[in-house]
Amino acid sequence: MLQVLRQRLLQIANWFKAGPVGIFFRWWLEELQLAMPAAWQQKLQHAMRRVTLRQSEGTLVVGVDENRALRVLEEISVSQDAVLHREQFENLLLENELEQAPRFLLLDSDLILRKELKLPLAADSNLQQVLTFEMDRQTPFRASDVYFDFKVLERSNESGQLLVEIFVAPKAGVDKAVNNTTDLGYQLTGVDIVDNGRTLGVNLLPVSLRASRSNPKTRLSLALGGLAVVLIILVMAQSLYLREHQVAELEEAIAGVQSEAREVVQIKKRIVDTSEASGFLAKIRSATPLAIEVLADVTRLLPDDTYLDRLVIADSGVQMQGKSQNAQRLIELVNQSPILDEAAFRGSTRLDNRSGLEIFEVNAKVVQAGAD
Repeated sequence: MLQVLRQRLLQIANWFKAGPVGIFFRWWLEELQLAMPAAWQQKLQHAMRRVTLRQSEGTLVVGVDENRALRVLEEISVSQDAVLHREQFENLLLENELEQAPRFLLLDSDLILRKELKLPLAADSNLQQVLTFEMDRQTPFRASDVYFDFKVLERSNESGQLLVEIFVAPKAGVDKAVNNTTDLGYQLTGVDIVDNGRTLGVNLLPVSLRASRSNPKTRLSLALGGLAVVLIILVMAQSLYLREHQVAELEEAIAGVQSEAREVVQIKKRIVDTSEASGFLAKIRSATPLAIEVLADVTRLLPDDTYLDRLVIADSGVQMQGKSQNAQRLIELVNQSPILDEAAFRGSTRLDNRSGLEIFEVNAKVVQAGAD
C-alpha cells in the first residue's frame, strides 16, 4: 500500500513538473539561485551534499558529492572488524559534518546502458510508466530485469516531443552491489552513476528499497529557502499591486489633465476665432470709407445746380439719382473724388419737362483703402 502511494505521489510530482507551472518554477528557482550571494549558494550546496560509497578491491571508498563533484574522504578496509569499521566510518562523517547526509552507492558508467529517446509530449506527465512499457522495445532488456532512471533533456512545444535520456542497469548487478554494501551495515538512500569523476544525479534504486534519512540542516536550509521564496512572492505581489495602484492613479490624473487641456484648447480656439473675426471686421472697417465720409464727399463734389432725389451708399459702390443743369459734367466731377472712382451713367440722361433739368443716374465705385 505504501509503495502504491509513493508511486502515485511520484506521478503527481512528475505531472506538476511537466506542466507550465513546474517549468516556470524550475526556471524561476534557477534564476533565484543565480541571484543569491556566492556565500549563500555555497552554503546551499554544502547543505545538499551526499555521502558516496564505492567498492574497490576489498575497500570501501567513502567520498562526498557536492554539486555533482566527487571528493574522496577515505578508503576503509572491509576486512577489518565490523565494529571498528563502523566506528571509523561514523567518525569520518562526524569530522566532515555528514552524519545526516543521504548515502549513495556509486556504480561505474560502463555497467549501465545510456540511451536518448524521443517521446510524445503527452507522455511527460507519466514518464516512469511510459518508459516501463517502452523498455522491451528500446533496450535489449525486459522492464522486470532492470532498474532505470531518466532525465528530460528537452521539451519542444513546436514539435510536440520530449527528448529523454534513460539510464538502465541490470537488476542482478545492482542487487549484488547493494547487498554487499548493506551487509556492512549501511542503509542506502540511492544508487547513482559516476562518469569521469562526476555523478550523473540519478537514482537507480527503487523507491521501496530506499532508506529514509532526514538531514536537519537540509530541512532547515530548504525551510529557509521556502520562506525566502514566499517572502519574495509576497514582495513581488505587493510591488505589482502598488504599481497597478499607482498606474491607476496616474491614468486618472492624466485623464483629468487631458480634460482640462481639451477645455483650454477649445477656449484658445474660441479666442483665436473671435480675434480673427474682430480683426477681419476691423480690417474691413479700416479699408472701407464711412458712409458719412462718402456723403460729405458727394455733397462737396456736386454743383449747386444739381440735387439728388436718391442716394444709395453700399460697401463697394454708390448710386446717385437726381437732376442737374448739366448732367454730362458730373462724371468728371465724381471721378475727381479721392474715395469714388469709375463713375458712369446708368442708362441715358433725359430731360425733365417740368423743371427743364436733365434727369441722371450715376454709379460709382468706392475706392478701398490702400488701393492704387
